[in-house]
Amino acid sequence: MRIRELQSEEWMAVAELIHVSTNAWYQDNLNRSIFQRDDASGCLVFPEVYEALDPGCCLVGEEEGGRLMGSCFYHPRETHVSLGIMNAHPDFAGRGVAGALLAEIIRRAGELPVRLVSSCMNLDSYSLYTRAGFSPRELYQDMYLPADKSRPEAPTGSERVRPATLEDVPAMVELEAEISGIRRGGDYEFFIGNEQEVWRVFVIESEDGGLDGFLCSIDHPGSNMLGPGVMQLEVHALALIHAQLAAMPDRQPVFLVPARAEELVTALYQWGARNCEMHVAQVRGEAQEFCGVTMPTFMPETG
Repeated sequence: MRIRELQSEEWMAVAELIHVSTNAWYQDNLNRSIFQRDDASGCLVFPEVYEALDPGCCLVGEEEGGRLMGSCFYHPRETHVSLGIMNAHPDFAGRGVAGALLAEIIRRAGELPVRLVSSCMNLDSYSLYTRAGFSPRELYQDMYLPADKSRPEAPTGSERVRPATLEDVPAMVELEAEISGIRRGGDYEFFIGNEQEVWRVFVIESEDGGLDGFLCSIDHPGSNMLGPGVMQLEVHALALIHAQLAAMPDRQPVFLVPARAEELVTALYQWGARNCEMHVAQVRGEAQEFCGVTMPTFMPETG
């Protein structure tokens, strides 16, 4: 196996790899698919978005005959390196593909912490990371509001929610640095600029004119999720989730909320939200304790 960087002419090949490997695991273990079963084109969202954000930051494992065995995107930031979606083709299971890709990304990260959010349902994946020195830091519930549930009434604080502007980015960066200890201002400029016309960003203003939180979302055929976002309090998270859901009334986006945020989780259950999976944030290296409310996402996985 040779580890190398993804080439632009291979975008469809890596989309097909992501499609078949992800669906195969979910079908075998959870009896459901994540992506449309017979159409891998939606998975082009990964190379399209990630190469726009971080050109040249996708590694692939290639067998001697030239076939792609696996792939992994990664995202260097000033405070950390984030591990994106990791895939190994089912035909190469047990060949050490994911481990080799992970080892190379850790090497490239150098002294920077490496961060990721991995499924609690996939123990092979969880073990891969913990064996490599990652430790779990925050547990998340993956939730969604079913189509047969009416959209909830606006909660307290909704009157302070508004669309984000580029002028908000410095305050968003400082808020995330306070809550999560990381910085990724370029990501938020990218979302708010919205050249791909799939992103939406809301902020909730504080009473003194600052920001109490923000929440992004993507609405794309290959990915419909809320996040990333950070909030000072659970009530701020609830108001921002409501705004995002109201903005896409015909969709059922998935969103991750901290399991320890009991009041937020209870309110979401009262809305009719259901759980669909569990994930855990893991860090290799130093990281401040999680505080406030953090809402990660899988598009893009830059936190």
